[in-house]
Amino acid sequence: MTMLLVEKKASFLLQMLIAGLLAASLCMLAFTVYHTGAPGGPAALLALAAVIISAVLLLLPLQSRQTPPSPQPGAEVAELREQALQAELRALKAQIQPHFLFNALNHVNASIPAEQESARELIAQLADTFRYALDATRADLVPLGKELSFLRDYLQIEQHRFSSRLKIQIDAPESVHACRIPPMLLQPIVENAVKHGIGPCIEGGSVTIRCAKVRNKLRFTVSDNGAGYDGALEQIMNGSGVGLRNTALRLEKLYNEPLHVERNPGGGLVFMFDIPLNP
Repeated sequence: MTMLLVEKKASFLLQMLIAGLLAASLCMLAFTVYHTGAPGGPAALLALAAVIISAVLLLLPLQSRQTPPSPQPGAEVAELREQALQAELRALKAQIQPHFLFNALNHVNASIPAEQESARELIAQLADTFRYALDATRADLVPLGKELSFLRDYLQIEQHRFSSRLKIQIDAPESVHACRIPPMLLQPIVENAVKHGIGPCIEGGSVTIRCAKVRNKLRFTVSDNGAGYDGALEQIMNGSGVGLRNTALRLEKLYNEPLHVERNPGGGLVFMFDIPLNP
């Protein structure tokens, strides 16, 4: 029973993270498309999609978390039928959401003039990140190689905004690509490094992601050489953002593993955690 509650809470947190990522990415893309000189229609559609999609993804888990009324004697069969019906309806909604999303992106892509090829490429990369994020809500574990491919697409979108100010290095040998990890586990840490580490620096900086086998565990390290953090490191998980806090909670609940953070000698921060090998 305790494990079931943990899995439900982790799933709810993951859906919140995905909703935030979708909304932020769409808003950023709307801003980028607008400033590339494309007509205002595509940018407005993207902004509207950000609001609708994030609201749907946030409201559905809240509805599913409501406690159903206690069944009356003799009503067990009717309750089971109702639960089966509700599960079927939720499954149908889950099919409609990505259908709507990708149709909207295709419509926006078709509305952009051919000369705005960079905007077209950006939307294609964004569609790939959304496809992975939506698929991640249906899987408990994914191959590390797919997670890294998703991170590359996500970081390429960020590089459209930062240009040469953002440098990326991913160090993960082929031998670990088949290892299975919870989806969207690295993205909040990487996003924090880009937004709070590199973002404030006029000259920019670099983000490095390393994955390696250490004895019977898989070790992840995300470091940046950016602005760093002035406060006490033990309080960094208690900030206003939810990404780091929820990632630390997922690690604790799923693996009883902490999310370590320390200052990078070259500036910035280093985040590190281990999870059991799951080939």
